[in-house]
Amino acid sequence: MTSAMDAEATNQARDRPRGRPRSFDPDVALDAAVLVFWEKGYDGTSLTDLTSAMGINRPSLYATYGNKRDLFLRAIDRYAATHGGRAFSALRLESDNRIAVQRFFEASIDCALADGTPRGCLINTVATDAAESDTELRDKLSRMFEQTDAAIARRMAANQTSYDSSSRDPEQLAQMAHSVTHSIMTRARAGASRKDLTEVAASFMSVLFPV
Repeated sequence: MTSAMDAEATNQARDRPRGRPRSFDPDVALDAAVLVFWEKGYDGTSLTDLTSAMGINRPSLYATYGNKRDLFLRAIDRYAATHGGRAFSALRLESDNRIAVQRFFEASIDCALADGTPRGCLINTVATDAAESDTELRDKLSRMFEQTDAAIARRMAANQTSYDSSSRDPEQLAQMAHSVTHSIMTRARAGASRKDLTEVAASFMSVLFPV
């Protein structure tokens, strides 16, 4: 009888949730971390900065996201899935390559100068700087850039019947358009105005799609 009771108690203990339940939304906290890294850069961000913005303590940060570097890698992926995806979404809505790239640049400028977020881009202007001394991060960013180039190229290829794209290599167009957005983000980080960025985009449009 005692053995049976002991076994039942053991099973109940095994089924009982361990520790205190999580009292924060991991995605909301991660969004807060994105903004901190975006504003301060990787080296300029402290654990105190992160825990304060995320509303959690260090044990919770470590238990949910790992160390600071692990959190930064998670923040990069989160940024790519949220802020970073807006420009590409604008591009996909158009069936004419010239208009699609124009919308791509406009959405990139909007993202670079959006109210409530730091200027520039977490990936292009923050992560690339941190990648200088981090081989794994550098490889990660290289893969992300290649994937973005490929995604844009597929969109351009789908529009090949457009009057302005019949003689242009989709992969070349994609790489050039993507590179322009890097320039837009870097200039925005350095303080360029919307007018400045719009003029940069217009200049490249005249090169990419000459009349």
